[in-house]
Amino acid sequence: MSRRSRPSFRDEAFVLRTHKLGEADLILVLLTKDHGLIRAVAKGIRKTRSRFGARLDRFSRVDVQIYPGRSLANVTDAATVATYASRIVADVDRFYAATAMLEMAQVFAAEPSSSNSIFFLLDAALQQLITSDLPPVCVADEFVLHGLEVAGWAPSLVDCAQCGKPGPHRAFHPAAGGAVCVTCRPPGAFTPPSAAVHVLWLLKRGRHDQAAQEIRNHQGQDIAATAHRLVLAHVRQQLEVGCPAYAAL
Repeated sequence: MSRRSRPSFRDEAFVLRTHKLGEADLILVLLTKDHGLIRAVAKGIRKTRSRFGARLDRFSRVDVQIYPGRSLANVTDAATVATYASRIVADVDRFYAATAMLEMAQVFAAEPSSSNSIFFLLDAALQQLITSDLPPVCVADEFVLHGLEVAGWAPSLVDCAQCGKPGPHRAFHPAAGGAVCVTCRPPGAFTPPSAAVHVLWLLKRGRHDQAAQEIRNHQGQDIAATAHRLVLAHVRQQLEVGCPAYAAL
């Protein structure tokens, strides 16, 4: 009895990671809109005459033709839907922030039920990265905050994460779930500047102008960097991932 091959399909995707295979091929980790994370081979993509190699660049939203396989799928065609690559690679801070977002998108999309939401969050974040006046690290932090919310691990940024006492509260503890009151505060809790937690609260709600103004009002304290460290600590504690690209911001 002959085996039936699974039908091919088209889907939109972002290339999250690449690995060289042989002399001319690449293994791609794709975040697709409707089929979650897919590992696929793009054959001959590294040849100078490849007809679709440039389209399968990171930081671009592409429409791809995929043939499922036993362990790896095959990408046989790609068309650009939208590209953010040129403006991202022209700025080192944007480049590192975008790379960190791709890394975290792979973490969040590991749960199939979350992948569709993460796809659209990533698309919006890459657009914002090339248009916003916010520091690139803040754009990445906003993406991660939304990804944590989709995954069910969002930190509390106002009320106590343990007892629910209305805040804001001064202490922040990643293992406790974010902001904590004086009563619930565990040993080793951070006491960050209140502006850092406020910036995260503004980012999570999409209030970019107010977040940018808050950062400008505290230039000497490097509020953006402090806010990033809080989110990073929360991610590492709750998701138990190293996230080296995100940590390097």
